[in-house]
Amino acid sequence: MSESLFGTVIFLINTLFDLYLVVLCARLILAWQRADYFNPVTRFIIKVTQPIVAPVRRLIPTFKGIEFATLFCIIVIEYIKFILLNLIAFGEVDFIVLLGIALIATLKLILTVFFYAILIGAIMSFLSPGQTPITQVLWQISSPILTPFRRSIPPIGGMDISPIPALILLQVVIRLLP
Repeated sequence: MSESLFGTVIFLINTLFDLYLVVLCARLILAWQRADYFNPVTRFIIKVTQPIVAPVRRLIPTFKGIEFATLFCIIVIEYIKFILLNLIAFGEVDFIVLLGIALIATLKLILTVFFYAILIGAIMSFLSPGQTPITQVLWQISSPILTPFRRSIPPIGGMDISPIPALILLQVVIRLLP
């Protein structure tokens, strides 16, 4: 396999898996936050993830607002992604090591979704201060992280600067993970 074709295959696998994993992660956080299920963005997320999550939900229940079935799906899909990438790159697989990598990648993914929800929400609040379906979803996703910061950091000159330390803290934690 040529080097450019090899790189393209790796890119496609990473991109397709990661896009779906982000949507699954958004579902996990939105379910935990008891999001507005009449929001069109939330409905889209549920509709796209339902074929994979619904069968697993029959086996793994939701507990204290956390959809463990969705979390399980995220971990399994991360695991499958790493198995495929290792098979393509090296031709062999160490299943135990890849399971650990998948667990850490899942944690990083959740933190990254929080990070980008806060970042995009902050940018959108400057560009378009009105409420849209996407800004509502971004607020619901980012509220578990931003709420403690908003309680302790008052607005300065009418501007909410709480996203700045939240983004810095999230990046520090993501970088500290192996």
